[in-house]
Amino acid sequence: MIHLTPFVITIVLLALVAASVVAAIAVSRARRLDRLHQRILASRDALSRLLVRRASEVELLAHTAALDPAVGATLLDAARAYIRDGGDQLTTDGLDRRTPGQRQADQVEVSARLERASALSRAIRDGLSSAVRSRVAADPEGAARLEALDATCYRIELTRNVHNVDVAGVRTLRSTRMVKLLRLAGHAPIPEPIDFDDDTRTGGRGY
Repeated sequence: MIHLTPFVITIVLLALVAASVVAAIAVSRARRLDRLHQRILASRDALSRLLVRRASEVELLAHTAALDPAVGATLLDAARAYIRDGGDQLTTDGLDRRTPGQRQADQVEVSARLERASALSRAIRDGLSSAVRSRVAADPEGAARLEALDATCYRIELTRNVHNVDVAGVRTLRSTRMVKLLRLAGHAPIPEPIDFDDDTRTGGRGY
């Protein structure tokens, strides 16, 4: 029969408590990482849909509002270029579990897609000046179209900001020693921020 001294029992209990604490922290961080990864993917899906909606609303505005022909044509071209793209990927980090080969093939497409999104933002920012907005808002239908477009533009900025904040949070969490040593992130790739010009305010400077 093994006799344990009080000292040994104390050491064993302390070790068990320490192991339990470490395990609890590890589980908590793993769950937090998973939640952040899921939030990032949800933000990307939402942002992709919002960008298509914005392009559609610009197209409707260009058809219904009393715009200068040159301004209307610029807005229409930029909107249709984004709609014709038809893609939904906004990054190439593979967090959505694409293969490395797919990610490599998507790099050019994603870069071009983000540039088309930026081009539409610039067209809105430069074309819808205060004077143009006042003229458009004088018509009830034009005012409704303009209000819908502004609301979508705001949601795009908000969604992208939330996404990039979550990406920064994941990168910070994954840089900690515990996450690295215990491989709490599994095989999930490190997420990338989404960077494009989403500033549609008159006089804005973009990103």
